[in-house]
Amino acid sequence: MSLISLQIGQCGNQLGFSFFNTISDISIQKPNALNYNFLEESQYRFFSNSEKEDEKYFARSILIDTEPKVIKEISTSCKNIAWSYRDDCHINVQQLGSGNNWAMGYYCHGPELQEKILNIIRKETERCDHLLGFLLYSSVAGGTGSGFGSYISEVVRDNFPSISSASITVWPFQRGEVSVQAYNATLSLASLQKSVDAVFVFENDWLLKLCQHKMGLNKSSLCDLNVVASHQLANMFLPVERSCGITPVFNDLLAHLVPHPQYKLIGLRSVPQEPLSSLPFSAYTWPGLLRTLRRMVLYNTVVDEVYGQNSSSVNISNSPPISLANLLVLRGRDSETADPELLHKPSLPYASWVPNTSRLKMWTHPNPFLPYDRTAVLANNGQLSASCVDVAVAKAWKLFSYKAYFHHYVQYGLSEEDFKLAVMDVEQIIASYKSLEI
Repeated sequence: MSLISLQIGQCGNQLGFSFFNTISDISIQKPNALNYNFLEESQYRFFSNSEKEDEKYFARSILIDTEPKVIKEISTSCKNIAWSYRDDCHINVQQLGSGNNWAMGYYCHGPELQEKILNIIRKETERCDHLLGFLLYSSVAGGTGSGFGSYISEVVRDNFPSISSASITVWPFQRGEVSVQAYNATLSLASLQKSVDAVFVFENDWLLKLCQHKMGLNKSSLCDLNVVASHQLANMFLPVERSCGITPVFNDLLAHLVPHPQYKLIGLRSVPQEPLSSLPFSAYTWPGLLRTLRRMVLYNTVVDEVYGQNSSSVNISNSPPISLANLLVLRGRDSETADPELLHKPSLPYASWVPNTSRLKMWTHPNPFLPYDRTAVLANNGQLSASCVDVAVAKAWKLFSYKAYFHHYVQYGLSEEDFKLAVMDVEQIIASYKSLEI
């Protein structure tokens, strides 16, 4: 059972590379009677073996970009590690990017490369005995990840309608990475809402805060942010177990987290949050980790700020956000004995129309995650992830009211009517989350 990744644009390729590095670090652990099946399934889910003996195993991934620099850097880095990408899984149009323009990526590069991308995807699916789904990595700030990524997500949905897909979406810094990021993010989400089954949102502001305040990385780089995000993703997508003996897979994850097609925004929270150098002096219990996760949900944050340097953050809301569904993944010693009652209602507020049995699921695995003795990750579909979208669409509409930069989008085929429809679609997403009641 395998997952195929599509790494789109500079950010998508860098995050995907970090993710596969994390999976590789886990799968090369020394096998024993307890972890053999876990390691074998972990590797097969994300990697395929070479047709030749004594060669590296290959990531089940396709690299897509509209400029050569990042893909070349990744290819060079793969020479010194235990895995690699297949040479026939690189797509690069050898141009100078998409000009931070959603319309250029969507209307120009997308149709131009559609057949080439489809041929490579079909070839990669043929290498899978059982394809579980697609993971699409991209940022929505620039033009390739947002516009080209939107087009590819629609192509995948049209040509593989029975296969689940999820977008791993990196949301730009609120203070701005590019001047038109609000346009790009709004147009991207309007497309992704229709073409994928779930949108996992990683806000750069939160990732930076986590690196600086909790991981001790005062001069954090984008690589550090990618490592934090990839650890959370790996914790979520690696094999797990359930007490009934059935092993959950990708479709089970999406079916639980997205109880209604209007609500697809997923945010991740993970504990423990501390530098690796502090682990020898730390001792965690499952009740303690779950209390921390509960506190993070109630305070509407992805950082455990109670002991942080900035506990008065303006991002913390006055009222607890309402959730639709939570999925708790625990890894490590005695994980199956943990009691998730702290994350049930009335401890946490849930939307009234979601049945009690569908609000929280707990999946576990005794194999520890990297050097951590115990880890907990909570995937939450609720109001937290909608807040960054609300800010972006408001900025996009304000720019549009002045027609600022909009002529750059018109010249590549985006009409004012198309943009207004996209804004309406995204505003409907925000309104749906805001209207949730306990």
